[in-house]
Amino acid sequence: TMLGGCQVQFRNMNHETWIAIRYENDKLTISHDMNNKRAWAPCFSTEGVKLPTGYYFGMSATTGDLSDAHDVISVKTYELDTVAGVPKEERPDIQPESEFIAPAPKEKKEESDRPSMSGIKTFLICLLVVLGIIVVGVIGIMIYQNQQENNRKRFY
Repeated sequence: TMLGGCQVQFRNMNHETWIAIRYENDKLTISHDMNNKRAWAPCFSTEGVKLPTGYYFGMSATTGDLSDAHDVISVKTYELDTVAGVPKEERPDIQPESEFIAPAPKEKKEESDRPSMSGIKTFLICLLVVLGIIVVGVIGIMIYQNQQENNRKRFY
């Protein structure tokens, strides 16, 4: 499920990059500071997001590839208090939901249902093809030499 997103260039920066996640009054807002100016640039914002209370907040800095390394330097969380006299809405038993769901991003390359071959499989297939060509060539040479020898043994 995707609520929204934005694309920013954060690789090979000589400074820290920052992201802010704000959830207030059923509105989720994501902002970033990629230029180290201590000014938030909006990434996306969506209303109608309902999250349950009493859960934990977690994050991961892994990408699944060895090419990127991300460090979570710090995390600051704040509990927003309600105005005095306004009851605080507790909703521990609801399912997370949103009124708006963004369309899934288009993939850059088409993924097939069949898993791709690894380097070892490709090498072994190429090796078998080369060996097959050599065997066919040797058998062809042997047949050709046998025919030449039989042609010389004929009596006229």
